[in-house]
Parts: sequence; structure tokens; C-alpha cells
Amino acid sequence: MRVRILGVENGILDDRFGSKGSEFREDMPTRSFGFLAEDVPPDTVCLAGIFDDPDAVPVGGFIWIHWCFTNLKDHGMNENASLQGGDFIQGVNSWHGPGDFTRKEATGYGGPAPPDREHEYRFRVFALSAPLELEEGFYLNDLMKEMRGKMLAHASAYAVYSPRV
Repeated sequence: MRVRILGVENGILDDRFGSKGSEFREDMPTRSFGFLAEDVPPDTVCLAGIFDDPDAVPVGGFIWIHWCFTNLKDHGMNENASLQGGDFIQGVNSWHGPGDFTRKEATGYGGPAPPDREHEYRFRVFALSAPLELEEGFYLNDLMKEMRGKMLAHASAYAVYSPRV
């Protein structure tokens, strides 16, 4: 299985998907990138995904969660699907934790806004054998628990994003 982030050129995530873009809920970037999963196992029922920032650990003390979703029946998403909706459910991002966003406000995509330097972001997609019993606004740890025993394959893609200057 492979995954490709649409809106990445030469390993760089396009400005519109983060703090250098133009679509926000207060300070949180809201325009999600599109993606395409290829060579998905034939017995896949749905996909789950996690977009996070391991480079946030030295700054914030933890891996920042930018987006998580599950129960996607398609093998990809269009750009801005996080706001437009579709056949998937979304979890809470880290803008809820240290930020001023409620759990509901931080459900869905909260794009990159690195405070210190260029960060490398990780996007993981999981092919699942069954839909997950989660509700909109789930936490990442619940997603990880629910996926146990249901993962058929997974793939990762990486992209960098730099701070606003």
C-alpha cells in the first residue's frame, strides 16, 4: 500500500494547508490537503488516517496531532474534505489541548504552524478490515485501540512545512 499527499511538491506541503494559508478558525489553519491511497488490499472495508508532527516534541513536549479520521470508504479524499465532510468521521486535534479550542472546535483538520523552524510532518493511512465504533470528536488513543486487530496494511508519507516569517 502507498499513500500520496496531494499538494506536496519536492517534499514541501503547500502553504495553503498551514499557517501561511488563508483559511483559519482563529489561529488554527483549516484547509486540509487531499490524498490518494494506492494498492489498498482488496478486502479493505475502510481507511483511517493520522497526520502529526513528531518535530513538535522539543517545543511542546509531545507529538502534535493535526488530524485523525476513520471509516473512510474511498481510497482518498479531496482537498478541504475536513470542512466539507464526507463518508468518514474525524477526531480531535492538539489545538484542543494547549490551545483555547473546545473539543468540538478542534475536531477535524488543524494544519501546521511550526513555531521554531521547519518541521517534518507524518501522514499515516491504515487499511482496516472493519469500520470502527467511534463517534465524531474521538481521541487518538481511542482510534489506536479500536484499530487493534483490524489493520490489514498501512503506508506513510512525509512533508515539510516552515514557519511564517
